Amino acid sequence: MLNIRLKEIRKQKGITQKELAEKLGISPQRLSNYEKGKRRLPADIAILISRELNISVEEIYELPKEKCQTA
Repeated sequence: MLNIRLKEIRKQKGITQKELAEKLGISPQRLSNYEKGKRRLPADIAILISRELNISVEEIYELPKEKCQTA
């Protein structure tokens, strides 16, 4: 599930919710809601997260890269 994956990635990178929220320009509560699945993760925030954590958006959504490539 996206919320579990988001939390796992953040913890693997050794960053707290508060630190990541500050870098994203959102409240820690809002980030917490994404991680708990209480709010849907918008694409623009997913892109910011991918940049901050140096991962692909596909990794956040657990999508195989070959299915995301365009012809």
